[in-house]
Amino acid sequence: MTKQALIIPFLQVLGYDVFNPLEVKPEYIADFGKKKAEKVDYAIFKNDIPIMFIEAKAISEELGNHCAQLERYFNATPEVRVAILTNGIEYKFFTDLDKDNIMDENPFFRIDITNFSDPDIDILVQFTRERFDTDLIIKTAEELIYTSNLNTKLRELFKNPPDDFIRYLIKDFSDTRITTNVIDRFRPIVKKSISIAIVELVSEGLFQREEKGTTEDSIVEEQVKEETGDTPEHGEEVKKKSIITTEEELRCYEIIRTLLTDTGRDVSELRCKDTTVYFGIYNKNIFGWIVRINLDSSNKHILIKLPVEKAESLAPGFKVEQAPKGQGESRILIESPDDLVQLKDLILECFDSVSQNN
Repeated sequence: MTKQALIIPFLQVLGYDVFNPLEVKPEYIADFGKKKAEKVDYAIFKNDIPIMFIEAKAISEELGNHCAQLERYFNATPEVRVAILTNGIEYKFFTDLDKDNIMDENPFFRIDITNFSDPDIDILVQFTRERFDTDLIIKTAEELIYTSNLNTKLRELFKNPPDDFIRYLIKDFSDTRITTNVIDRFRPIVKKSISIAIVELVSEGLFQREEKGTTEDSIVEEQVKEETGDTPEHGEEVKKKSIITTEEELRCYEIIRTLLTDTGRDVSELRCKDTTVYFGIYNKNIFGWIVRINLDSSNKHILIKLPVEKAESLAPGFKVEQAPKGQGESRILIESPDDLVQLKDLILECFDSVSQNN
């Protein structure tokens, strides 16, 4: 029941055709050593090569007791670099960062479908049929592991700063010899200073600015600033970002919805989502985004998934550029929402392409 009601729909959301035995192979045999006829619950294939194993357990089972079984499947198939252990609610993602072709003991990513965040979705989208890239996933896995370890280290460092750290911080403004007594005297001062500094950094939004490029929203925002020079004038107060859906953005949604309706497309599941850096329009689910619209910068534009050559043929008279990495394929510069009417053929092609993938 877990497979039928939870895991199969999960694979469908990721874009895999669960009814295609060449793409999703249930009970896939993965022999290892003397163990014969070992079967992994699902093997995901791409271009006739296995790319991901999924071991399923009942929803009532704890996952920690079953890693050895999945490890045998993983180790038996060198082509596979990604393995998932799941009970339908919790999904644990493994790879082989420690030793080649030997599944790591700990997962590099976990997600609970009853409680997940936007950053979780940004990571999960890499496992979709459309975006799956083993090298990119391994790179992401490394970053997640290092970030997690560094986060733990920094928490401990800030919570209980060691003597060497305190000595490093006070050496430039302490004229006295830094003895153990001096370090003990400065320890509560250092801890208080760390707390104040962290609060100030968070309130200023510095962490968000420094982490640009880790999510799709951040990459788009950084790209816009680089190309348009949208930075505050000297002395001008930097305004905090907030999500404000404008009338122009809603007009874009209505124009696209009307274009699709007038041409007989099914728009019953057409939705929109606003973020701090773009206004997205998608069909059925957020993975099926059709167009992302940015009207806030001086260079207004839309982002789509069609390659540049295709976009140029469907958008005569408009400037078409390569989209920022990871943000689709093409970017078309526009002047106002009304330009979307002239881009009718382009919008229809984007919708049809996404609908087929969905």
